[in-house]
Formats: sequence, C-alpha cells, structure tokens
Amino acid sequence: MFDYNKYLLISDLDGTLINSQHFISQENLDAISHFMKYGGSFAVATGRTKDNIRPYVRNLVLNGPCILYNGGGIYSFQEERFLETAFLDRNAVENYISYCINNCKNMVVEIFTPEMMYIITPDHIVDPYVENEKQVFSRTTLDEVMKMDWIKVLLYDSPENLQKAQLAFEEFNLSDKIDSFFSQIFYLELIKKNVSKGFALQRLKNSHLYRDKKIIAVGDYDNDIEMIRLADVGIAVGNARECVKDAADIVTVSNDENAMREIIFNIIPSLAKK
Repeated sequence: MFDYNKYLLISDLDGTLINSQHFISQENLDAISHFMKYGGSFAVATGRTKDNIRPYVRNLVLNGPCILYNGGGIYSFQEERFLETAFLDRNAVENYISYCINNCKNMVVEIFTPEMMYIITPDHIVDPYVENEKQVFSRTTLDEVMKMDWIKVLLYDSPENLQKAQLAFEEFNLSDKIDSFFSQIFYLELIKKNVSKGFALQRLKNSHLYRDKKIIAVGDYDNDIEMIRLADVGIAVGNARECVKDAADIVTVSNDENAMREIIFNIIPSLAKK
C-alpha cells in the first residue's frame, strides 16, 4: 500500500473540493480517508470561516492545518484553535466601508472576525450565497464591529459595482496597507497587505512541523494562484480558470469528476516515481 506520510495535501473548497451540486462526493471522501489512513495530512484553503465550512466537512476529518479567510488565519480543527491570524487595519478602511455602504445601495458588506462573520448592511440587502447555504453570521453596525479585530472584509454586489468599488479603493489610498482581489466575480475581498493563501502556505513550509512535507496545493480560481505556485506541486482542477491552469504544474479532472480521488490514487503515486 502506498505510504502518504510525507505529503500535505491542501485543497481549495468552493469549485475544487466541493462539486457543482454543492457537496463533497463520497468518492472524494473515501479517497481522503484512505490518504489519511496511510499517513497523509489533509487540509482545506478557503475564504470561509471555521464555522461556515463545517456543514461541508462534517463527514471529513481535517488533520492538517487549514487556511481560512483566504490566508488571514491558519486553523487547527483537531485542536479547535487558530494557530496564526493576520488582522487588517480596520481604522484604515472605516471610511472606505462607509463610502461603499452610502454609494452602493445593494452591496452587502461582510466583516470577518476570528469568532464570527458580521453583516453590517440593512436586513433587506442579502447575499444569496449566505442565505442559501445558511451560513452562520450576525447582523450588527459598523460602530459595533469597529470594536473587534478584523481578519477580512467581503463585499458582495454585481461585477460592475464591485469594479467601481475597487477603483474607489485606490482613491482612498489603501493599497499600501490592504490588498483587494476578486475571489468570485461577485465577491471583492479586502485583507491585510501581502496576506493570501500563498502567504499562509509559505508559513507552513517554514514551520518545523511541515518543513519536511511535500506540499500539494489544489485550486480553481485567481486567489489560488499564488498558493499553487508556491506549493511543491501545484494542481488546477479541470474547471479552473485558464490563468490558474497556466500557473499549475498539473491540470487534473474537474470538481465534478472526483478530483481528490484522481490526485490521491493516481497523481501522487506517479509523482513518487519521478
């Protein structure tokens, strides 16, 4: 039986591990279980909070360090604690957030702290993905959430309005403190400067716990590119954007074709032979 002991496999969640029917296939779950049984460490890398990934991973053990908030936190589900967090400067973005609320009437503003996702826009303005997935959140005001530590800000709106919001981001001279990027065409994210999935993966590579592991990273969207490039082996799923495929060492099957099973049973053993 193949020994996976020297491998840390980190997978993006939405569009990669989760299929287009919004669940993890039994074939992938079985493959990951086999991977861990024979020594492998498995983790996810996502923009979601620790609580908002739980419905998807309730049948999955995560025995590796998980990258949350698109790199803003590294979390151990085995120990139920953050191993690292990177807080953005909330005072720097306060006026920009107020500008977005006042000028984009249908924009949903979501603030992520280590404990909770807070929505600070009115009740009638909803993020359909949060509603449909029954994600855990609390509604509050900007004044109240300013008292907390922020890991990231997520703006939900039409692509056109988000592009305008990103232009305004430059007008507020935030680029030297905060990074902004699209994680989907309808999501603009703000996070501490130079913090990303790739940043978190590099921290893991430098850790004494994972320094000797061969790290394999899998993803599908722009915010996975740096992680894929920095991994020992970067893999794009078949449904990934072309820019992600270009960054990857390997392009595998899509998220609807049990990509984890393909990686665990075929790709990793083939890598060992090289």
